[in-house]
Amino acid sequence: MKISLSRDASTGNFWIDMGLVVLLERFGEGEYDIQEVLSWLMEKLRNGKGWRYPASLFINLQAKPENLPRSLSKNAQICDMCGRSGRIINAKMWMFPFLVDPQKFANFYPGVKRGLKLCSRCALAGLAGYLGWLWKAQGRDAFHFFIFHTDLEELRRLYREVLRPLVKDEKGGNAPIAFSGPYIHETTLGLLLALFAHVRQSNRLSEEGRRHLAALLGALPGKPPFPLTLYAITGSPGRAFNMHALREFNKLQQLYRLYELWIETLLQKQIDPNPHRRLTLILGQFEAQRDRNRESIWRDRIARAVMEFDDPLPFVEDFLFDVRAREKDPRPLVRGTLDVFNQYMKEVFAMDEKFQRMLAGFGHTLGETAQGHNEMGLLYALRNAKNPEDFYRVLNDIQFRLNLTVPEELLKIEKGERIAGVPWRRVKTLLSIYAMNSYLRKDASQKGEQTETKEG
Repeated sequence: MKISLSRDASTGNFWIDMGLVVLLERFGEGEYDIQEVLSWLMEKLRNGKGWRYPASLFINLQAKPENLPRSLSKNAQICDMCGRSGRIINAKMWMFPFLVDPQKFANFYPGVKRGLKLCSRCALAGLAGYLGWLWKAQGRDAFHFFIFHTDLEELRRLYREVLRPLVKDEKGGNAPIAFSGPYIHETTLGLLLALFAHVRQSNRLSEEGRRHLAALLGALPGKPPFPLTLYAITGSPGRAFNMHALREFNKLQQLYRLYELWIETLLQKQIDPNPHRRLTLILGQFEAQRDRNRESIWRDRIARAVMEFDDPLPFVEDFLFDVRAREKDPRPLVRGTLDVFNQYMKEVFAMDEKFQRMLAGFGHTLGETAQGHNEMGLLYALRNAKNPEDFYRVLNDIQFRLNLTVPEELLKIEKGERIAGVPWRRVKTLLSIYAMNSYLRKDASQKGEQTETKEG
């Protein structure tokens, strides 16, 4: 019995298509004996009598995929993945754990009560999928893996020219990642940052590979990119993988454009001669020591907001007030943080740059003055304002207790509870971030901490 491998035979399923890419890279297009392909897969996936890690988290120890040829039906039926007619096998959970229709999450096996019917080609591609993923283990807390999906030929080039040269052969995972943690969004952002770093220049990719990555991310002028999706799956390892979530990210071109704007901002402001390193420090800083572990829930929430083009400022505010301000030696945010998020608010929410500068200037003065008067409580009152009335009450206290003049722009409330066209709560959040960061910077400076080169 033979299977046919072709670069025109996409199924539309990210797991199966990734497996097809692995098989095409190993065997090329053409017809191949099922047993030949299966033997190669067993050699790659088995380790003695067991399965190689991390496939061992997903494939039952007693599974015998080598029996696949004898398990095919006698009569031709329709394959659930590719839609072709042929002899099929009933897929088992231990062999094909992630046959997900992205449009119909309820079809996640075993949600399909009758099981899944796969032709021999899709069945073998399902096994090969284990050889094409990117993965990252976070100790006993979490296991993440990632699969890109696009046009099959584009995916093949991505796998050959970009992913394979960048993968690592490490115990904790093969994915190139700028930072990671137990949560899926922070780790996904860490992966994307690591990939984005190779678009402008790379000492790991060939020029052809670098240009292909740039084309997929929409960074080549005049060439519309193919749709590109990243699927990220997270769960707990244990004796077997227990899936917690599957996320689909399909705004990768927009995210790369945002990344480029951030890099340009850091360069123009001369914050760091290595802007990618600085950006990694900025986005990676939102974690704290909790007993023996590092807690990074703030980083995950900020990452989620950024990748969904939502508002990350409330989580920056939470981190600054609940973590940094309460440390034994309180520190301001990493230098460049406010520049990065100012650029984000300007790009994503069209916030007026002049209004931003006014807020930043007043926030800086407020923070320094509050520190001089030992009035951190005023900043917490500002942070905790629940409505416009609370907000203006705190501003009045600031004028009275710190003898500061509040900018006129902040005193005009508009229809829809907006200030200068911006929701009042976002104005409050930005102002509290500017003020507390300025307070902590001055406080650290007075205590003689050498923070000038790294923090600000």
